[in-house]
Amino acid sequence: MSNLFWNTISENMKQILLDFMQTELGNRFYLAGGTALSLQIGHRFSVDLDFFSETEDIPSIRSQLENALAKQHPQLVDSSWGNLVFLVNNVRVGFYGYGFPLVAPLIKVEQIQLASIADIGLMKLDTLLSRASRKDFYDLYFICQKMSLKSLFDKSHQKYSSIRDFETQVTKRLVFFENAEKESEPELIQKVSWQDVKLFFIQQAKEIEKSWLQ
Repeated sequence: MSNLFWNTISENMKQILLDFMQTELGNRFYLAGGTALSLQIGHRFSVDLDFFSETEDIPSIRSQLENALAKQHPQLVDSSWGNLVFLVNNVRVGFYGYGFPLVAPLIKVEQIQLASIADIGLMKLDTLLSRASRKDFYDLYFICQKMSLKSLFDKSHQKYSSIRDFETQVTKRLVFFENAEKESEPELIQKVSWQDVKLFFIQQAKEIEKSWLQ
């Protein structure tokens, strides 16, 4: 990939991202989540930055993170679950220890390290097991236009070997829209209705469950 969809994030976010990734500490993280997906496929606008590391103990490097972000005067707003979230020039910037391995090489563009679409897709499936937002369903819908759910589940054994019955659990959650129904629409660039997204996953769940019986 030679170009990113910079129009999906603000100039402020772009500057924070570039500045952090050019630091020594930035080399130890990769960008994932909806923003990393938007930068790669251009499907919606995104408003936050989520950085992940497979090996870093996040609380122990708080001062290093603050130094790396010092130019933008970071303010710590959340330190729960062993993660750190800062407000940086009105942008939410999160740092997460994520001990699951990558299933594909990182995408590297302009000194930025991004998780692959496959890894983002798997992380979105993992999110379904906790509390998926409406934007998570939209992101997963657009990922499924690039690769099938089956291919993601095939890769899930590499990433989530420690999660029992991952495919079964996730398939049940593909049609759990209760929390997402309460949320507003993400700001889409590539238009698709919420109703169509729900119908897509209802059909996908039926097909997956049917395949189990064959």
